[in-house]
Amino acid sequence: MYDRERASRFLRAIDKNAKKQQSEILEEMKNFEKREVEKVEAEIIEDVRVMIQREIESMKNKIAIEVSHKEMDERKKIAHKRQEMMRSVFEESEKRLIEFTRTQEYRECLIKYTQNISKKLRGDDVVLYVYEEDLKYKEMIEEAFGRSCRVEADESIKVGGIRGFSEQDQLVADETIDEKLCTQEEWFLEKYGNTLVHDFLKSDS
Repeated sequence: MYDRERASRFLRAIDKNAKKQQSEILEEMKNFEKREVEKVEAEIIEDVRVMIQREIESMKNKIAIEVSHKEMDERKKIAHKRQEMMRSVFEESEKRLIEFTRTQEYRECLIKYTQNISKKLRGDDVVLYVYEEDLKYKEMIEEAFGRSCRVEADESIKVGGIRGFSEQDQLVADETIDEKLCTQEEWFLEKYGNTLVHDFLKSDS
């Protein structure tokens, strides 16, 4: 009887200990699973964060490229528009300058141009080239030059003025309106551009 009770207590103790160990094992397994789940969740969150960051950077780069292309296109359009406007302005300017060559003031300019060339070219073989229609001022130009010279027409002069050349000294003195218009475009636009553009647009409307 005593041995049976003793054996029963022993079995209960073993069962209790086994249940305790089982409970501890289950608790440890739950904790392990929880840690693993949290670890996986953290890895997933980090992967998603990195992926989102990459997508954001990619979008930023695409937007920057698109903006850059648009800016470049706009600059090209502006440059093209400016060139068109400059051409229009200078075409109008050339017309007005041709009209200017028919005035008394132009005759006075020719005298001034001739005197400027006379100071620059000191040789006795100077040829003065003019626009063909300006040959009518030949005597006036020769007198303004102050010494022997030849006055001839030059097809390359389309507007007016005078170009002097001394073969002896191999020097050129260019006082043509064509050259001034060509080399001083920015100055000409700054001085007359606004008025000419305004007049041009007004006449075009």
